[in-house]
This record gives sequence, structure tokens and C-alpha cells, in this order.
Amino acid sequence: MKRFDVYQHSSGRLDAVKQGWSWPAFFFGALWALYCRLWKIAALTLLGVFVVSMAGTFDESGMLDLMVNIACLGLYIAFGINGNHWKRRHLTSTGFHFKETVAARGVKQAIAEHLERQQPLPTDASSHTFQA
Repeated sequence: MKRFDVYQHSSGRLDAVKQGWSWPAFFFGALWALYCRLWKIAALTLLGVFVVSMAGTFDESGMLDLMVNIACLGLYIAFGINGNHWKRRHLTSTGFHFKETVAARGVKQAIAEHLERQQPLPTDASSHTFQA
């Protein structure tokens, strides 16, 4: 089981973010950032990749290509390490508030677990004594 931080917006909408490494951020980088509405991170990443790619067209030795590939690997590792942190920060900046941490297999299960914990416990009517 993974651990998820559950956040709730004042409108009632819920979202959950996994703790630790983000595989989607590692594999998809800027596309993942666009999907998560992390506009600044996506724009800076795409701009950086474009600039470095253009610089590579003027290098004939091939050494720049090697350095660019190493830098891109480092960039994707940074996305994997920081992706979920960036997503948490984005949620809090858009009005979400931390509610709790739950253990679950995925985001949907984490939200369902949170909702289940919020339900009041049913009371057993037979355990109550009524006095007249």
C-alpha cells in the first residue's frame, strides 16, 4: 500500500497526492506538468528543452548531444523526486486544504478511504434506553 495525502477544496472537491517518488512525472515530465496544471513548470521545461535542442544544431562534435542527454536524465529524475511535492504545493495555492494521510492502492481508493472515515458511525437503537 502507498501513502496518500488527501486534500479538500472549500467547494468540497477532493484530491489525493501520493507521497514519495512520482513515476508519471519521471516518464512524462512536461506533459505530466501540463496535465496537473503546473503551467510554470511545464513552460520552463519546454522552453529549456527547446533552447538546448536549438543549441545542439550548431554543435558538430556531438559532445553537446551527450551533455544534453545527461541533463535531460537529470531533469526527469528531478521531476520524479519533486513531482508530488509540486502537485501538493499547487493544490494548496488553489484553495485546497490538507485533511489526512491514508494508505491506499491509488488516488480513487485514497479518496474513498477518506470519505469512509468521514461517515458518522451508525448508532444501534437497541443500546439506547428511553425513559418516560
